[in-house]
Amino acid sequence: MEKLPLYILCGGRSSRFGSDKARAPLQGLPLILHAARLLSPVAGSVTAVAEVSDKYKDLGLRTIADREPHLGPLGGILTALDDVADEGWILVSSCDMVDLPVEGLTRLMAARDPGRQAAAFRGPEGWQPFPLLLHATAWDAAEDLVHGRRASLRALLDRLSTAGVSPPDRWNGASGINSPQDLGLGRPPR
Repeated sequence: MEKLPLYILCGGRSSRFGSDKARAPLQGLPLILHAARLLSPVAGSVTAVAEVSDKYKDLGLRTIADREPHLGPLGGILTALDDVADEGWILVSSCDMVDLPVEGLTRLMAARDPGRQAAAFRGPEGWQPFPLLLHATAWDAAEDLVHGRRASLRALLDRLSTAGVSPPDRWNGASGINSPQDLGLGRPPR
């Protein structure tokens, strides 16, 4: 399977979590490394996007600073697209991606098409924003939404030529890790 540059978004304030969520341990591994490992079958290089450069250097991860901090996932995506050196595809994930069957990755990768700018899981309730594939040509739409202060990832997926991919049967979508209790001290991730 082809490997794409992976960008893991970690620029949030972690206000609901109370500390740096990307560093929270799950099964002895920080969440950000868990996400990188989970997506490794299709990830070539791995880059974290955070509010400051080198924030995860101690974990062995190249980290770039959000171009405009605190704009949510769309700001991180714009930063990742700025970093792309060619006109190819990138894989984007949140730092709390803890569950995705391999067949889901295979299905997502197969949805890349020369006439598309993005591929994302879409279920009965709409877009499951992460993980997602973006083509470098998505930059203009992302820039427009960010500067229009309509920084919604779902709005971006609606605006782009996005392939909607059926989610894997055994996958529950977003991880739902918003507090330390979600890591096993309370309820399991959704």
